[in-house]
Amino acid sequence: MDATLTTTTGVQDYHELEIWQRAMTYAVEVYRFSSQLPDDERYNLTAQLRRAVTSVPLNIAEGAACITNVEFAQFLGYAYRSLKEVATSLELCQRLYPAAQSNVVLLDEGQQISKMVHTLIRRLKTSTSATP
Repeated sequence: MDATLTTTTGVQDYHELEIWQRAMTYAVEVYRFSSQLPDDERYNLTAQLRRAVTSVPLNIAEGAACITNVEFAQFLGYAYRSLKEVATSLELCQRLYPAAQSNVVLLDEGQQISKMVHTLIRRLKTSTSATP
C-alpha cells in the first residue's frame, strides 16, 4: 500500500499496489460466492454484487493514473463506497440465504481492504506532494 510508489512519469503502476492486488483477488472471490446465489437473483443481488465489487479495483487503477493526490483520493473514495455497497449486499445475502456458503471471510476481507483504502486516502490528502 505504498502511496509513494511511482514510475518515471510520476504515475503509479497500479499493478504494484498491494491494495489493487487484494481488490482483484477479492473481486474474484465475491464473483465465486455470487454464483451460489439462486438463479432468480441473477438480475438483482448477483448483478449488484458483481458491479460493486468490480468497481473497486477499477477505481483504484484509474486513481493511480491520476496526476494529483487529490484526484487519486477521489477515485479511492469511489472504491471505498463500493466496498461498503459490497458489504451491505453480503450482509443481505446472509439474511436472505443463510444456507449459502458462509461469507464471513468475504466480509472480513472487504473490511480489511476498506481500512487500507481509507488509510491511503488520508495519506494522500495529508501529503504535500503534487503527485500520487
